[in-house]
Amino acid sequence: MNAFKSPASRLANLFQRSRDAWKAKALERQQRLRAAEVKIRDLEHSRAQWKARALKAERARTGAEEAAAPADDEPADEPPHLALSPPVGHHYSVMVMQLTMRLYLHAGLGSRGVARVLNLFGASLPVAAPAHTTVLNWVYRCGLAILNRQPQWRTDWIYVADHTIALGASKCLVILGIPVSALAQSGYSPCHGAMQVLAVEITTHSTGAWVAQVLRRVAQRTGPPVQIVADHGSDLHKGIALFQEHATACVYTYDISHLIATRLKAEMGRDARWESLLAHCRRAWSSLQQTDLAFLLPPRQRIKARFMNLDVHVRWAQRVLAYHDRGDFSAIRAQYVLKWPAWEHLCARFGAARAHPLRAIVGIRYPDRAAFCQALQTHSDLESDTLDDVFWQQADAGYSRFLDGFAWLLSYRDDLVDYAQMMAQSKLIQSHLKSTGLQQGSQESLQATLPPPSTLTPRAAAFTQQILAKVALESAKIPTDSVWLASSDIIESVFGKYKCFTTRGPLKEIGKLVLAIPAFIADLATPLIQEAMESVRTIDVEQWATTHLGASMLARRRRALIDFVSNTKTA
Repeated sequence: MNAFKSPASRLANLFQRSRDAWKAKALERQQRLRAAEVKIRDLEHSRAQWKARALKAERARTGAEEAAAPADDEPADEPPHLALSPPVGHHYSVMVMQLTMRLYLHAGLGSRGVARVLNLFGASLPVAAPAHTTVLNWVYRCGLAILNRQPQWRTDWIYVADHTIALGASKCLVILGIPVSALAQSGYSPCHGAMQVLAVEITTHSTGAWVAQVLRRVAQRTGPPVQIVADHGSDLHKGIALFQEHATACVYTYDISHLIATRLKAEMGRDARWESLLAHCRRAWSSLQQTDLAFLLPPRQRIKARFMNLDVHVRWAQRVLAYHDRGDFSAIRAQYVLKWPAWEHLCARFGAARAHPLRAIVGIRYPDRAAFCQALQTHSDLESDTLDDVFWQQADAGYSRFLDGFAWLLSYRDDLVDYAQMMAQSKLIQSHLKSTGLQQGSQESLQATLPPPSTLTPRAAAFTQQILAKVALESAKIPTDSVWLASSDIIESVFGKYKCFTTRGPLKEIGKLVLAIPAFIADLATPLIQEAMESVRTIDVEQWATTHLGASMLARRRRALIDFVSNTKTA
């Protein structure tokens, strides 16, 4: 007899909730117990390390350090010994971790590719290759450890800041830093290894106030910066201006690459001839990409930052015109054929009587010029040396085919002179400032380096003066006898490398892979890897991702688009 008066369905739900509650409590206790065991183990190891260091210091004070042999439990300072031993709580050695992360971060291999490569060298490694998820886990932990490290307190930091976006609403603000004293060593064009990642912040609503708050938080850790190099993005520009209200000695420098791109946009954006040239390039791509003229196609136009690489179209147009002027179109077609316009041209020049015998070969295709000349001599008394360029262009099948695809380009020959000089001046200005730095008097040194205005077209000379005026405004902000950074190209390079990692994922969103930025910038030396693996746990990475990123787009997609019919548990 049932002792319960409630319905069975209600009792079943009650018992199920009670069981789930006890199960969750048991799992929580197991996790707490496991965390306590891990903490006890780490503390015991740490105690042994500090005890060994204390004993070593005591021997050094008594003068017996040189003769004393290191204890068995003493942590080794030598890199070979450190590389061959695994970090605390790990199975793989530091050497395997270092090789794995360098293959992933610097050799362009994916996480699965790294595992396959290491399997090929399995005989040379002390353990089996790590799984692809382990590769990513190591990268995340190293990146988070580097991001959490306290930077050196200095009063000569230079910040380089910019945003990157991806699929979704999130934006990532990255701030790189370099001391002024390290600029000269890097040739005023620092590489990845010369920079330090000072902040990686993610938000879905970037405002000037938020950017200023991030800058103030970073300055509290590093010391007040003397310069911030960035573009003039609206939220970034406003945030830096708000930050300067409290850090009045900080100089905001407009990145020279974006400065010149902005001037090019103002100059070329209203140029109808330039827009017409680009329109012809787009039509050429759509109509010729599956033809024999595909090897002459123009470069594709970028969707973003279009005015930062206009020179590629100008160089292409100049090279195609030079190819036309050489007159050798055998790469397109080596055939020669006497067409009716060419025959009529011969009639007009030499008379119908001399040209009439050539009617017999009109329309016949010859494999090369030599065979065509032989046919001309066989059917007439005309010598090939007496034939002009107009005839040969009409008879050359390759030239006719070239005109079918690129006759429109010939009308832009004069315009390209202006464009080429403007692009060349832009490149020279950027190259000079990126190699010598920005300082007071940069405008004068540029004028001495650039070609004299008399050698330029009026339009190119006026454009150059506009750029020099902008450079003078930026260089006037730099203190006397100081040489600081002129460009933020380094952060664009960092974003470019970061996007190489994100393109491997199913959804190109801003996720945990942003932690790869600190990892590939830093020098992954043996002590750094050991410190990162012992100080940052996988659960720390998950907590950071939950705090800064929330649920990933792929996880939300799986929950939203789950197939209820095929999911037996749900069914």
